[in-house]
Amino acid sequence: MTISMDDLEQSCWECEGKGTLVNENKQEESCPKCQGKGAILTAQGQTLLHFIKKHL
Repeated sequence: MTISMDDLEQSCWECEGKGTLVNENKQEESCPKCQGKGAILTAQGQTLLHFIKKHL
């Protein structure tokens, strides 16, 4: 079984994958949806992360 990165995460729709947003004061801040990572885990990604945390 092969798992690609697209199966595990998708680009954040809020910040368009940049990880930051510009607030009303024209300052960059971390995206609240992805916590500044630029990507959001899919259901399969969350399952894999839970499995790894449980067994490490």
